[in-house]
Amino acid sequence: MTESKHIVELAAREIIFYSTHDEQSFFEWIKKIPCVEEYSGRGDTLFLYVKRDMLDEDMLRDLIALFHRYGVDMRQLRKFDDESFSEWFNNPEKYWYRYVFG
Repeated sequence: MTESKHIVELAAREIIFYSTHDEQSFFEWIKKIPCVEEYSGRGDTLFLYVKRDMLDEDMLRDLIALFHRYGVDMRQLRKFDDESFSEWFNNPEKYWYRYVFG
């Protein structure tokens, strides 16, 4: 799937899982985020396809938490910094700020 203005591709590279349940939890979490339309893996990379027009604050917070917990490059979440979220998302006092915008 190629990225469009409505679908945003995010890449999770070289994720380390510490147990079978850890890996299961990761995929269960992805499935619970409604804006993640699909995901697929190639090599050591898992691609998440996010429906941009469906993304809300709760879902973005879930993506932030998921990426932070599993060490996924959070800089790619900058794609979601727009007027819908910037008041709280682009806040230097939040734990994710330096990982996303630093």
